[in-house]
Amino acid sequence: MLIWIEIGVALWITALVFGSTLFFKPEHMEHNPLRVRVGAVLQGLILGGLVGFFILPLRLAFFLPDPQIIAGAPRVSHTGLASLSLIPIFVFLVVVRRGLLARLPFLGRSIRAYRRAALLYQFDGAKKSLVRLEALDGKVSEL
Repeated sequence: MLIWIEIGVALWITALVFGSTLFFKPEHMEHNPLRVRVGAVLQGLILGGLVGFFILPLRLAFFLPDPQIIAGAPRVSHTGLASLSLIPIFVFLVVVRRGLLARLPFLGRSIRAYRRAALLYQFDGAKKSLVRLEALDGKVSEL
């Protein structure tokens, strides 16, 4: 596969995660805003690298037609080699999902700052949704 596609996917996901920090209010960033943004870039690079360099090539190995079959050449399977990366990908997904990267000695503080700001942002959004639902329930009960 062309490496520029994988790099492009990784950088695109990094830009999306970093762009999410633009929506944070100052009260969401209890830590230094620079630390939150550095944590967003680190988290984006980690997720982007996972998707761009592991999941995307694995998906392409399994779901794209093999050009050797189309040309009539003898079949050389790349899916067997690609399937060897299933267990490391799964382990890395668990590590990212469980937040174990936040415990790293040097990078952990920035990743924790970003995750805290993101959770506070989500918490504010959930509170607004609850207020709207309570307002709807109040209007319904008045009828």
